[in-house]
Amino acid sequence: MNVKQVYAILNDVVAESLGKKAFAVKDTADIVSIGNEVLSSSTSTDKFLGVLVDRIGRTIISNRAYTGNVKALINDAFTFGAILQKIYVAPMDAVENPQWNLTAGVSVDQYVITKPTVNQKLFNKISTWEIDVTIPDNTLKSAFTGESAMAAFIDGVFTAIRNSMNKQLESMANLAYATAAAMSIVHAKVNNGITAIDLLAPYNAMAGTSITADAAYHSSDFTKFATRYINLVIKRLGEMSTQYNTEGYARFTPADRMRVIFLADFEASVASYLEADTFHDEYLKIPQHDTVVSWQGNANTDSSAIKIHTPNGYTVEQTGIVAMLCDEESIGLTYDEQRIRSTRNEKGEYTNYFYKADMGYFFDPSENCVIFTIGALATPTPDTP
Repeated sequence: MNVKQVYAILNDVVAESLGKKAFAVKDTADIVSIGNEVLSSSTSTDKFLGVLVDRIGRTIISNRAYTGNVKALINDAFTFGAILQKIYVAPMDAVENPQWNLTAGVSVDQYVITKPTVNQKLFNKISTWEIDVTIPDNTLKSAFTGESAMAAFIDGVFTAIRNSMNKQLESMANLAYATAAAMSIVHAKVNNGITAIDLLAPYNAMAGTSITADAAYHSSDFTKFATRYINLVIKRLGEMSTQYNTEGYARFTPADRMRVIFLADFEASVASYLEADTFHDEYLKIPQHDTVVSWQGNANTDSSAIKIHTPNGYTVEQTGIVAMLCDEESIGLTYDEQRIRSTRNEKGEYTNYFYKADMGYFFDPSENCVIFTIGALATPTPDTP
């Protein structure tokens, strides 16, 4: 099992999210699994004895029935096992039908073996951290006038712990989304893919204008254009294609299996400019969506920005990210083990409480994922050899 202590990066991310410090590039290689792990009898073992082989805790058959045109993270995480397995069977090519080319004296071989093309991905990274607190028996009594007042204080301490854990979980999930956005940008810029789309450039070209990104948020015409464009991509994602993921898999994402995430700034513009006119119907065509106040950093500076060092070796610093469309199986949670432990110290007359979290996050680049920006895509910086 690949378990990483992430308390240091987690503290940084939370501080940045709370606005206590400017956010910097985050390396998510040890946090977000992108699959293709190789099992080894010496390394893929339990962390206690070191000899028991890690088991696959869940298998996804990564194919769904395609009929053609005639939030939050995957929530079914497991607690036993260590690995999420995804199995994909590639589409088959058509071949000649011999029925119409029969020749006298020549047999048709019906026993030729044709194996399907099958790909397997294994996701096995787990991030771990904990929150500790000590509650004394008697030494706080002098600060309170009675049991109820002291109990209210202690309840406040535990509320702070729960709030801290929830904020940390939120920040880790945001890193998973930011990693997906960064890798989508890498594919668009490095491989000329269409997994990241600048909405501003085609609008200015169509309208014959040169409005800036800041002005676009306050433009009714741009908002209408952007909403139509996003709706168009939603429809395109519903048709089987290799264009909207970074690994060339034949994928399709119907609207009911799509996650739509809007940046709050962009959502406010859409709601403001479209709710009161005929383009409101265009807004209603967008599947139910979630909203993020910021993708990664301090929402009081640039909520649309990310700074990520991707698991595939690029640094991406992008601003202007306003929306994400992704398959429900593209970004997810593989492993979820949260628990509370305590230990009593009679000599010191206090109790220590430990709030622990072991979480597995993944991004599958073979699933559909498209991000939208208002402004040009940044050029990723590759690691130097």
